[in-house]
Amino acid sequence: MFYDLLTGTYDYLQSGGGVIVPLVIVSVWMWALILKKGLQFYRWRRKEQSVLDCYKNYGNSEFVAAPWQMAILKEVMTYKQSDLDPDKKSLARIQRPHHMELNKHINTILVLAAIAPLLGLLGTVAGMIKTFDVIAFFGSGNAKAMAGGISEALITTQTGLIVAVPGLILGNFLSRRAQRISVRMERFSIGLVEET
Repeated sequence: MFYDLLTGTYDYLQSGGGVIVPLVIVSVWMWALILKKGLQFYRWRRKEQSVLDCYKNYGNSEFVAAPWQMAILKEVMTYKQSDLDPDKKSLARIQRPHHMELNKHINTILVLAAIAPLLGLLGTVAGMIKTFDVIAFFGSGNAKAMAGGISEALITTQTGLIVAVPGLILGNFLSRRAQRISVRMERFSIGLVEET
């Protein structure tokens, strides 16, 4: 059964022409980034702690919180140990690398999802050109000869959409998740300053 699925997929992709290879590469790259980012957000969410717990357990080597919480806690406590209160600019500077880490790869996912239908369209054009070449050579009476070009056109269009739709949905989902974590990060920083 698995062998039949594998050979069926191979035959399907092979009939898509040369554009199918970049489409597969875009798809694999996009899904790898989606899984990486989704797992990162999941792990961070599971490790998040309250401001009070983080403050009370500062210096405890066994205490575990989200990586961004530990980094912000360390920076804020360094300020406090120097008898300084971090202002808004300082908090923004502390949070900046974590905001960048939050949004890392999300734009790439969205760009890859946007590229996929364009590659599908390129395959459609290539398939139609092949079909017109067959018509020019054999005439319109040879349906079997024309089928290869039409098949290539439709398969690349379909594959481009199959890659793009979930990529756009999940890319936007991850973007919203990053915004929520960003808001929690700002609240955590302000709460930490008020707590100390």
